[in-house]
Amino acid sequence: MKLFVILALVAICSNTVRTIRGNNFGFHSAFTSHSGRLDARLMTNTCDEICLSSSQVSARNLSRRKPSWPHTRTCLLEDGTSYRGSVSVSAYGHSCLRWFKFEWTSEAAKGLGPHNYCRNPDQSLTPWCRVKRGTRIVRELCNISKCKIETAVDTELTCGEMPSQRMNKIVGGAMTSIESQPWVAAIFHRRSGFGCGGSLIAPCWVLTAAHCFPDGENTKIRHLSVYLGKSYINDTDADREQKFTVEQMIIHPKYNNSYGSYNNDIALLKIKSQDGKCAVRTPSVRTVCLPPHLTMLPPGVECSIAGFGKESDTWHFSQYLKQAKVTLLSESDCKRDPTYARDLTSNMFCAASPTWSTDSCQGDSGGPLVCEVSGRMFVFGVVSWGEGCAKQDKPGVYTRVTNYNNWIAMKTGLPAYAAGVMYPTK
Repeated sequence: MKLFVILALVAICSNTVRTIRGNNFGFHSAFTSHSGRLDARLMTNTCDEICLSSSQVSARNLSRRKPSWPHTRTCLLEDGTSYRGSVSVSAYGHSCLRWFKFEWTSEAAKGLGPHNYCRNPDQSLTPWCRVKRGTRIVRELCNISKCKIETAVDTELTCGEMPSQRMNKIVGGAMTSIESQPWVAAIFHRRSGFGCGGSLIAPCWVLTAAHCFPDGENTKIRHLSVYLGKSYINDTDADREQKFTVEQMIIHPKYNNSYGSYNNDIALLKIKSQDGKCAVRTPSVRTVCLPPHLTMLPPGVECSIAGFGKESDTWHFSQYLKQAKVTLLSESDCKRDPTYARDLTSNMFCAASPTWSTDSCQGDSGGPLVCEVSGRMFVFGVVSWGEGCAKQDKPGVYTRVTNYNNWIAMKTGLPAYAAGVMYPTK
């Protein structure tokens, strides 16, 4: 009878731990429930004890692996939203109060629960906690050790992966962190400052618009710099950003804006860091996938745009990276306006919001229009031109990237990247 009970308990615990581990790996959020961690740890400890006590039973030989937690950290990465360590004092040395005493009693997915560990449930600058200071209860930030990030680079097989989908404008859009669009590049000129956006399509290559360089091939590339991982146009975040010089600039040979045409509005920048290296993969710096040659999604598909452009027809750029949702338009819808009917070519397409409330604008030029396909992000368009910003029947016009796969492959020497190998096949 005693042997039967032990075996039954072992089976129950094994199944329980396996279920919890399975649920955790199937959880797509960037956060893992603290209460889930606690329960699983208790389950594992209980099972360990039972497995030890039943190790003499030759009928079962159970392994005692503890569940792993792939989306949590015990060190500080970025703003610490994934931090699940046990630091329980503020940066001022004050003891943290337990979270359940306040409003977040059911926010287990953000790491909160019946404990007093530092957490960042509201996307503050860093993990924090509440402390008692005299008769007042106040918030104080915590000092958390930073994670050591292993150096890695994206390949054609790891493009388009998004570590975060957080949104906190582009016209009519919303402020966003760079982690939601980690391939967005910011191109600066030594004299005029920020000028255009771009997309990181390979560790050493940024895709952008030809019209960003009005001097064409005479542009002094030593005056250009490219930033990746940038969320704020006038601030520097050394933990997220990577800065590069431009080693080579390639403007499409058939681009000619002499008569106001934006046909073939596409360019490539080869970048290198101060130590001669390419972009390093981090949560704030990733490559975006190229779709295969001549591939295009149908009208009505929702995609996203991102950049530091003007928020309206005003003089100033946005100080923050912004993103917005737009819908792909048919050619007939795009050509309702006479100007569009005259200037639109087969190397372009249009997108806008159904309410005409969001759009790319000046300063967003060169930036990406990306669409999700099977859980991966692909750059279908380069912000090119438009009549005004977010005006009815005057949508944003984008360079059709998939008309240029062969040109990109030839100029970069990266046919695997340009082939769009990660695009799903039917």
